[in-house]
Amino acid sequence: MTIRDHWRWNITRTLRHDPARGDDFCGSVLQLSAHAFTHVDTPLHCNPNGPSLEKLDVYAYSGSAAIVDISSIRANEAITAGHFADNCSHVKTNDIVILKTLWSERCKPDSKEYWTQAPYMTDEACQLLASLKPRVIGFDFPQDHILKTIDGSKRLTLAESTAHKHLLYNGVLFIEYLCNLGAVKQNRVNLIALPLKLEGVEGSPVRVVAIED
Repeated sequence: MTIRDHWRWNITRTLRHDPARGDDFCGSVLQLSAHAFTHVDTPLHCNPNGPSLEKLDVYAYSGSAAIVDISSIRANEAITAGHFADNCSHVKTNDIVILKTLWSERCKPDSKEYWTQAPYMTDEACQLLASLKPRVIGFDFPQDHILKTIDGSKRLTLAESTAHKHLLYNGVLFIEYLCNLGAVKQNRVNLIALPLKLEGVEGSPVRVVAIED
């Protein structure tokens, strides 16, 4: 996702150095959430014993990835284990698993409907994914039902955050708010995702690239 003004995520950009003020350089200072736009989560996001970013290997979020196509999903539909019944045979232990709903292409991420109308993960779907033993899961939609109602003022709880509770808490790394998966045609790709190496921090904006053979 392009990082820009957004109704849900506050971004502050100030110019510390500005040629309009006679400076020789343009120097921006940015302030934004570590969990806004396309970003990664480490388990520390919801588990106090989880690692922060600088403790992870540089390839933690990169490598061989299985694209699991569940793009037949409808708006507001609960994603169940049945949605994965016939399209997970190519997933290998320790894979990166990318869930392809194409939601970001059907509903603009700048719209409130991107959250309020999104499909969402159920307990049984998360438990099935956990049984496949992935090391990373990527989502191109707001994966937890609670995100439908969050407006920035309501406190998120782990109990209501289904995917975080079953997967991230137990060590599966997350890449959230992916987009443009319609351009990916193969069911296996090489994925490159390199978050910032932030000491003591549990999330970071990330640029994600899928490379097809």
